Amino acid sequence: GSLSRNEKLALFINVYNTLVIHGNIKKGPPKNAWQRYRFFSSISYEIGGNIFSLNDIQHGVLRGNRKSPPQIMKPFANDDPRLKASLDDVEPRIHFALNFGAVSSPPIKAYSAEDIDKQLNISARDFLDSADGCQVDGVKKEVGLSLIFKRYKVDFGGTDEKVLKWVSDHLSDSTKKKALMELLDQGKAKIIYLPFDWTTNAKD
Repeated sequence: GSLSRNEKLALFINVYNTLVIHGNIKKGPPKNAWQRYRFFSSISYEIGGNIFSLNDIQHGVLRGNRKSPPQIMKPFANDDPRLKASLDDVEPRIHFALNFGAVSSPPIKAYSAEDIDKQLNISARDFLDSADGCQVDGVKKEVGLSLIFKRYKVDFGGTDEKVLKWVSDHLSDSTKKKALMELLDQGKAKIIYLPFDWTTNAKD
C-alpha cells in the first residue's frame, strides 16, 4: 500500500542518514565540492524495487520533487515510478533532520511516523538555538544564519523577510528569539550567512 506523509518522512529521513554513514564507511568521506557532488548523486539504496540516491531522497522525495540548487531539472520526471514516494509539498524542517556527515550538519536521530511533526519541530528548534544555526547581533542588526537558509531559501518562503519569520517561529523562547523579534519589528534585520564546516563528523 502507499505510505502516508508521516511514514514517508520518517522512513526517508532515517534511510538518508543511514545511507550517509554507510557511504562514508564504504567510500570514505568526500573531501571537496566535486567529491561531495559525486557522493550525494551516486550513493544509493534500492527501496521498493527503485534506486534512490541521497539527492533523490532529499530533493525528489522530501522536498516534494523540487530541483536542487545547481540543477535545472526536477529529480523525477512525470512518468518516474519514484514520484509516488514524493511528498505533496516541501517539508522545510527536513533540513534540520538530514545529516550530511559534516560537522555543521544537524545531529542524527531516529524518527518515527507517530511523532514526526513533534520530532521535526524539536530538531529545527535545537539547530536554530545553536550557534551553527542562528546568531543574532542586536547592535549590528545582523542575523547570522546557516548556509542551509541560503541554499534552500525557496523552501523557507523565498524572501529574507519570510526566512526570518520562519526562523523566529521555530526558535525556542529565548533571548535570541526576543532579539530577533525586536529586529523584525524594526524592519532592520540583515541576513549574513555563517561558514559551513564540511569537515567530516565521522569518528575514526
